[in-house]
Amino acid sequence: VAKKPGSNAADITQAISARLQGLRGQVIPEGVNVEITRDYGQSAADKASKLIQKLIFATASVVLLVLFAIGRREALIVGAAVLLTLAATLFASWAWGFTLNRVSLFALIFSIGILVDDAIVVVENIHRRMGLDHDGLEAIIPRAVDEVGGPTILATLTVIAALLPMAFVTGLMGPYMSPIPINASIGMLISLAIAFIVTPWLALKLIKLESHGAHA
Repeated sequence: VAKKPGSNAADITQAISARLQGLRGQVIPEGVNVEITRDYGQSAADKASKLIQKLIFATASVVLLVLFAIGRREALIVGAAVLLTLAATLFASWAWGFTLNRVSLFALIFSIGILVDDAIVVVENIHRRMGLDHDGLEAIIPRAVDEVGGPTILATLTVIAALLPMAFVTGLMGPYMSPIPINASIGMLISLAIAFIVTPWLALKLIKLESHGAHA
């Protein structure tokens, strides 16, 4: 039995096991014992579950670091940006034709530190400008985003330029490893858009000037 491309190995092995139980006493005679010696579906499901736990842990760690370094509202903004980036990246990966497997999950964990950089840079500069300017958030936020816009775009494109060539590796490892550079590159572009669109909007809605001095 071999799984088709794009199918779930865990579902297949469970179906095979159920089918074997149904064949006992019919195709499989009494006294003949059938034993499953290796279940790749179960091992794949266990490893995918562990990777998802690592992904949640990495995201929570980033949010906690921002919480202690900058503030509660800023951590909430960064957390929302990370979740939106991950969700959009998973959708883009599915639209590209990749399945959710150990390689794609590893790509997300590998790039979580990169994906959160853009939102943190924008939020931190807004936080910094709030201590310097007193013109209101409507004036402070565009000014703060404009200050870090150029370097953030350049840094994102530089990392993509370093990662993306891995997608063109040929041979046996090429197709197997391609989700890592492609997912990471797509995720970085999405995170850049969210950092410049969603993050300033959330900052405008959630951050209050009068509460800035309490935790600054």
